Amino acid sequence: MRSRPVEYEGRFYRVIVRPTAPVARPLRTDVPLYMAGVNARMVEAAGAVGDGLVGHPLFTREYVERVVRPALLRGAERAGRANPVPIAGYVTCSVADDADEARRNAAAIVAFNASVRTYAPIIGLHGFEPEAEAIRAAWRAGDWAAMTTAVSDRMLETIAVAGTPREVREQLRERRGGVFERTLLWPPATGGLAAAEAVIDAFRA
Repeated sequence: MRSRPVEYEGRFYRVIVRPTAPVARPLRTDVPLYMAGVNARMVEAAGAVGDGLVGHPLFTREYVERVVRPALLRGAERAGRANPVPIAGYVTCSVADDADEARRNAAAIVAFNASVRTYAPIIGLHGFEPEAEAIRAAWRAGDWAAMTTAVSDRMLETIAVAGTPREVREQLRERRGGVFERTLLWPPATGGLAAAEAVIDAFRA
């Protein structure tokens, strides 16, 4: 909208934006557009038309290697691009002086995400169907504590990093090193600002 109104009439969306005041010069014009995607078809679309992919917090190293990277490559090839686009991937990161508390908080977030059936390909790749079924049953019963308990140690350690500051730094290096071009640490929302501050403090150096 630097020089004229935006008018778009598409099959699914209609957008008309007309400025009501002079439009200021933009700070930058090359803003990259990263698309979100989990399943292969959407990831492939991001590889074809996006500047990057926003990776879901449930993404694991194996899912990225076996599903996401190949889909990005297919998208790039379909669009005639020389290289696949990068991934900015979220990682659930729970930090506390009490490692058990950190793990419980991370498990709650993993459970919440795993309750969504759309993410079945990730669940299936790792054989987490029993955990996912227990999580969904607890969700239907409104039992948040049972949802958290249903997350096995293997599921938690495959998907998230959680523990003391030293432990999460080690886990991130060992489990997620090189998985994404840009790693986005995602603290448990239930912890509010304090959870975010704990992550920042753990990685400040």
